[in-house]
Amino acid sequence: MTSATLDRLTHLIHDKFGVALDVIDPDAPFASYDLDSLTVAELMFEIDDAFHVTVPDEAATTVTTLRQLGVLIDGLPAALKKA
Repeated sequence: MTSATLDRLTHLIHDKFGVALDVIDPDAPFASYDLDSLTVAELMFEIDDAFHVTVPDEAATTVTTLRQLGVLIDGLPAALKKA
């Protein structure tokens, strides 16, 4: 995962869900930011728009941290090129 991806994700969480930048930890679970499953699903849609990718539906239940999400996002273009 690139630092640029993590930075964009951090600011997305801050801008869209009001999480203070100084408390965002890339390894903390989304629940620590009071993001419930519905909000995480909304986050996935925001990522689709912001990164111009299609996040797999199952990511809303299997990805639990920003770092995991960054790895997933950075891997999507490569996976799409292989298809």
